[in-house]
Amino acid sequence: MSTLEVPLANPIGSPKHAQADYYYRIPVRPIYKQYPVYAPGREPAGYMEWLKKQDPLIVWDDASHKPKLETEADWIKAGEIVFSAPQGTSVDQGFIALADVSNAAWYERSGMPITKNGVLPFVNYIIREKGKVELGLFACAMCHTRVMPDGATLKGAQGNFPFERAAKYSSLSHTPAPLLFALNRQLYAVSWLHPDPLDVEKDMTADEMIEILQTIPPGVISRHRASQFTPVQVPDLIGVKDRHYLDRTGLQQQRSIVDLMRYAALNQGVISSPALTASFPPMFPTSKNCLIPPARRWLPTAATATNSFTPWRSMFIR
Repeated sequence: MSTLEVPLANPIGSPKHAQADYYYRIPVRPIYKQYPVYAPGREPAGYMEWLKKQDPLIVWDDASHKPKLETEADWIKAGEIVFSAPQGTSVDQGFIALADVSNAAWYERSGMPITKNGVLPFVNYIIREKGKVELGLFACAMCHTRVMPDGATLKGAQGNFPFERAAKYSSLSHTPAPLLFALNRQLYAVSWLHPDPLDVEKDMTADEMIEILQTIPPGVISRHRASQFTPVQVPDLIGVKDRHYLDRTGLQQQRSIVDLMRYAALNQGVISSPALTASFPPMFPTSKNCLIPPARRWLPTAATATNSFTPWRSMFIR
């Protein structure tokens, strides 16, 4: 881990990652069966009522549930399950609401692309409790799925989910300015620069901060270690097994499949931000220089690529 990233010119900007003991104390996250989300008027008759009658079904965990893993085709299919497995839901990670995906106005105002079959391929439904349908969010597929002009779906491509517009037009209440600024600092702050470029948001209203995001087109994102002022292109994953450097910045090396597993753990599993388990002095993940307790994390322990679009051999931990 100490040599995972290419050293920066100013080493203070490089992360200092959590110890292995912390990582391995994080409990396991199960992967539940995923069901497609349809745009309004495109779902099969009685679809939501049918979903509510389904029993929770775990397809992969650290106990007795796992797919068949005997052939390369098995691994690819299993990797696709992981690729589409949500990190959280609309219940525990308020970003868009369950009600949004059944609201025609939300699709129109956000410019949301759907497939020729009427499916919204960036998210899915999961059943963790019978009778309760939840919207699964922040799978790898959310950033790395592209709906083509003819309505076909290309998995592993530079995605075109319109994050900023989806959030702006969501039925969820907008975050108050102080909390939104705090969230932005958690993701984007570069406190070793004086002044921090993010400081211009200190006196902005929540609406002003949200409007800045509207300048970012689909396929470009204000992710951690970038910012809403310097968003980055979402890289495609096609052929990633042959690349020696990962991320749009190329900062992380891929010397072996182990490094790809580390990348998945740091970027998709750790609540989508290495800033939450790494310190960027003088900033730390939480107050008093203390990491969030491992029991409150969702994080993958392993991942590997064996084909063109990153099918991951994964055990996921909660």
